Amino acid sequence: MDSVGPRAAQGCASDHSAIPSAPMRIVIVGAGGQGAIVADALLRADTPPLGFVDDAREGDVLGVPILGRLDALATIAHDTIVVAIGDNAARRRLCAELVARGETLVTARHPWSSIAASASIGAGSMISAGAIVAPRATIGRGVLLNTKCSVDHDAVIGDFVHLSPGSTIGGNVHVGEETMIGLGASVMSDCRVGARCVIGAGAVVVRDIPDGVVAFGVPARVQRRLG
Repeated sequence: MDSVGPRAAQGCASDHSAIPSAPMRIVIVGAGGQGAIVADALLRADTPPLGFVDDAREGDVLGVPILGRLDALATIAHDTIVVAIGDNAARRRLCAELVARGETLVTARHPWSSIAASASIGAGSMISAGAIVAPRATIGRGVLLNTKCSVDHDAVIGDFVHLSPGSTIGGNVHVGEETMIGLGASVMSDCRVGARCVIGAGAVVVRDIPDGVVAFGVPARVQRRLG
């Protein structure tokens, strides 16, 4: 894990205590709402980003400049990137493309988050204010942990998942890759939610959910299949 926050660790271990020897030069890919959240986290962690690259926007975000389009990234001297795109599948595709070009992903962590020392956080994740990750939880690559979400002990969150603000993941839960857990939704302990699912806002998952479906309600029920 590479993480940036009040403390940061290099490599793939779950050590949250190592302090980087020099400031990272970070570029945020995407200057929309998720980009603003990442910029705020980095600014509050005293690790100001160099700027953004974005194909559709100009100017600045929170005083951080937009340096150009995505293709300008190759001309900007930097160390690491954060791909701040809310769409899970699009974020995965762009991360893969940029890593193939030699880019290094960093995990941005807000200093007001709480990450257990025994938890594991994958590269390129974004950890927002108020997010809690409990002991022995595993967070995959490119995961969005949004404001005040929580992941309880021994849960496994797959690559490129999005946990929306206020969502709650119980102990021993498994959430499959590219799934979106909606605003304020809860997944009860020991449940499994499949890959590439959408769990609606306020839903309460009390039984396993298969891959590739939309589910919502209390209790959550499968409403339709995706794709």
